[in-house]
Amino acid sequence: MVEKASLSQLKSLKWGRLFNMFYIEPVVFMLIFSHVLTGTIMRNQLIYQTCTVIFQYNETDCKLLDSKNTSTEIQAIETELQSYVANMFLIRTLFESIVPAICGLFIGSWSDRYGRKPLLVVSMIGFSASSLVTSVICWMSSYYMVNPWWYTLAAVPHSLLGGMCVFYVAASCFISDTTDIKTRPYRMMFIEVIVFVALTSGSLLSSFLYAATSAAFVQSLSCLMIVLATLFIVFYLPESLGMLQDNEDLPEIQKDAVVSITISEQQLNVSEKSEKLSEKPSQVEKSEPGLFSLKHVKDMFSTCLKRRENNAHTIIWLVTLAGFVSIFVGDGVMTVMYLFVRQQFHMTVREYTIFETVSQSVPMLGALVGFLILKKVFGVSVVALALLSLVSEILSSLARGFAFLYWHLYLSVVLGVFRSIQGPMCRTIVSNIVPASDTGKLFAIGNIVQSVAPFVAAPLYTAIYKGSLASNPGAFNFLSAALYLISFILIGCVLRIKFQHRTFYAKLLK
Repeated sequence: MVEKASLSQLKSLKWGRLFNMFYIEPVVFMLIFSHVLTGTIMRNQLIYQTCTVIFQYNETDCKLLDSKNTSTEIQAIETELQSYVANMFLIRTLFESIVPAICGLFIGSWSDRYGRKPLLVVSMIGFSASSLVTSVICWMSSYYMVNPWWYTLAAVPHSLLGGMCVFYVAASCFISDTTDIKTRPYRMMFIEVIVFVALTSGSLLSSFLYAATSAAFVQSLSCLMIVLATLFIVFYLPESLGMLQDNEDLPEIQKDAVVSITISEQQLNVSEKSEKLSEKPSQVEKSEPGLFSLKHVKDMFSTCLKRRENNAHTIIWLVTLAGFVSIFVGDGVMTVMYLFVRQQFHMTVREYTIFETVSQSVPMLGALVGFLILKKVFGVSVVALALLSLVSEILSSLARGFAFLYWHLYLSVVLGVFRSIQGPMCRTIVSNIVPASDTGKLFAIGNIVQSVAPFVAAPLYTAIYKGSLASNPGAFNFLSAALYLISFILIGCVLRIKFQHRTFYAKLLK
């Protein structure tokens, strides 16, 4: 049994010990930082090895691909490589999505039954193993001609152990377990800030480390960080499932349920109690479902499809679908974005990492300023903040689609200043309107829907990019703007439901 604690005990801690509440944030930082640190470098390494091993161009020409001023011949080589490399990115994206999509069927019930920590440990072991294999392949490529397709196989460990799907559900549930309605939006935003700090610092440092060392060294450093994060979880992270919310932090509907249950228990007569006590253990105890039992799937879907008062179930599905659309766009853009800026603006690794740093730091500042001022000072609701974020996404995508000069990209970054608010606000909406015992299943169903996104998004965006490569490589951004508009409409429906049940959602969706 997990030892149960109360949030009131955590709130009574001294400031020196209060820091210990933030167990998951260091892990999130190290995981994201390590991935970003090597992301652009390994994509560049893959293009280089494709040039030398697959297409068998000489090393001198292949090294010139990462330079700003290239000849017409080098640009022709770049265009030839991009179609092939786009397929490699596509295959890896699909491969990384298959098993996590299956795990998503069980992850919610696993999380609510066995706890959050085991899932975090398993997913981090997968990341550590994949990073180690990638490091070995990268070191070997420094001395031998290694086929770049081996990097795709390096994704096997973390894909088989659930990958980011398992980690995301467990981490989200951990935060939900250790917060209440008042503190949850701030904690969700704080984790978002941690993510953006990791993205910004990792992107900024990567090109400088790469220039001073090598791709193999940077990948090995990334591997070391992931291993340390895994050890941190194994030996230091507590189990959060037993941290029960205080009664005063529960929504009114849950308080009523607690009161009614207490009354009904007091009304039990003596004969009913004695009858229960006389039951045989074999009649009372039920066998625990297996790890891959379909009961987990039934529990998850019954929880998600259960009708709730005041159209809460409709809000859950609207937010889930909006999240799916956003993840769909993110998966698609991630597949072709690096290729797009290389083809359209001939960016080097250093220039691209600087652009990444700016594109992550501006939304981080926008999230901090926008959230603290709009939410704290002006009292803008979490739903309205999510809508503002989607407007920012639409404008940013349109600016990238029309971009043909270098500064146009940075204009798109400025227009997307509030784009990072949507994720934490949507998670806050779901967390606030359901009991803590259902959060794992609801986060899991969201991840199942979102895990399906790469199967469609990656091929679609790759096909659009390859089809428009010669005329307008940024055409995929217009599709992104249209999809974000759909997400805006879905969250707009949530706002409409909130106004229809203004009294009930006054505090829950404040």
